[in-house]
Amino acid sequence: MTDTQVVNPARFLGRADAYAAARPGYPPALGAWLQEAGLLSGGVADIGAGTGRFTALLLRAGARVAAVEPNPEMRGHLEADLDGAVRAGQLSVHAGTSEATGLPGASVDLITAAQAAHWFDPARTVPEFRRVLRPGGQVLLVWNDWRAEDAPFNRAYGEVVRAFTGDNPLRTRVLEDELPDHLPGGFERHTFRHEHPLTRDGLRALATSVSYLPNQGDEAYPALERALDAAFDRHAQEDRVTLAYQTQAFLGRLD
Repeated sequence: MTDTQVVNPARFLGRADAYAAARPGYPPALGAWLQEAGLLSGGVADIGAGTGRFTALLLRAGARVAAVEPNPEMRGHLEADLDGAVRAGQLSVHAGTSEATGLPGASVDLITAAQAAHWFDPARTVPEFRRVLRPGGQVLLVWNDWRAEDAPFNRAYGEVVRAFTGDNPLRTRVLEDELPDHLPGGFERHTFRHEHPLTRDGLRALATSVSYLPNQGDEAYPALERALDAAFDRHAQEDRVTLAYQTQAFLGRLD
């Protein structure tokens, strides 16, 4: 295990409850596309599965899934929330990383990574994915990106985030010019849009699920909560605000 892989899971320790409670899911249209394209029939390895947001979409679309997640708190949420699929034999859960999944060789036709690939070291991950995929298998990288949508509350939330991160580049996805490192055999892009309604508590939880923002107990957290509440009060309708997301999916090959 590399130093990067040790550090990255640790960034989310103490945030799993908020992550499970407040992170957005993924649009049903994405699951329908995967199903209609026949991409789920040969088994899926979902790498960096977190609390199981994308894993759940794969299961609903009928896939048999091996979920791999290094963070024990998030893995615990995933196992508890998707216990029915585990007991039914549709889902297996594994402690592992993108560089060392622990999965058998040539065991799946599709590898997915949702909201996780920007943590991967492609030089070490691509060989492991080649090992796990059957011949002709593909890789799907997915992320929800609120910055890609220009909506009123997106702008307000962005102002809060910038107040606590400054101008530092925030890596929440793989940059376009780095995609060939992760998908060296070429790729195609698909885009979906969906909305995520949030209560006041849900907005606070969403912020504390993000590794680059202050967590509860941090010195800066009270100021973050005040800024979030002010943005909520300006934009709430019927005690909800809506954060719009663009879901970007890159389907590609390794050779």
